[in-house]
Amino acid sequence: MTLYSRLTDVEESSNTLKELNVNLSMDVAQLQKEVFKSYENNPVLIDAMKDKQSVSESLEELAQVNKGIKKILPWRKNKIHNERLGQIGELIREPYHLQTNGIFMPDNLITTGAYVTGMSFGMFYLFGNCILPINPTNLPEIQRMFQVKAPLAFSALMGPLFGFMTNFGRFNNLLCVSQRQAKYLDEKVEEFYK
Repeated sequence: MTLYSRLTDVEESSNTLKELNVNLSMDVAQLQKEVFKSYENNPVLIDAMKDKQSVSESLEELAQVNKGIKKILPWRKNKIHNERLGQIGELIREPYHLQTNGIFMPDNLITTGAYVTGMSFGMFYLFGNCILPINPTNLPEIQRMFQVKAPLAFSALMGPLFGFMTNFGRFNNLLCVSQRQAKYLDEKVEEFYK
C-alpha cells in the first residue's frame, strides 16, 4: 500500500465518522504524521523533506524517458532509473510504463511491432507452405496468396496494432493520477516537515 493511499484512508475514515455523527475525536494530522514515520527512510521522501527535490519533481525527472520520439523507441535498461521508480512507487501509484527493461523487451512500439511482424509472417508462411499444399483441391492462386501476400499484409497490420495496444501507457498520459498524488504528498511534506 502506498503512502498516498494510507493518508487518504485516514482522511476518508475521519469523514465517514463525521457523516455517521460518531463522537470520536480523531486527530487526522497526528495520524497522518504517524503514517509518514513509517516511510521516512524512503529516499524520494527524504529528498522532499530536505528540500532537495519534491516528489513531483522526482516524478517529472523519471518521466523524461517518455518524451517525444522516445515514446516509440526501445529504452536501454537503467538500473538506477528503475530503482528510483520503485522508491517513488512506495509513495504514489507507480507509473509502470516508465520501467526501462532493455531494448529486447516488447515494451515499446518498435520491439513489439518487430516481434509480432516476425511471428505473424512466420505463421502465415508456414500455413501457406505446409498446411495448404496438403489439400489437393486448393487453387494455386489461393496457395500463392497465403505464401506471400497474406503474410506480408497481415504482419504489416498486426505489428503496429499490437505495438500500440501493448504500449498504451506510453502514448496515453497516465501520469496525471501520479502527478496529482505527488502534489498531494508535497503539500503534506510542507505541512508536516517545514
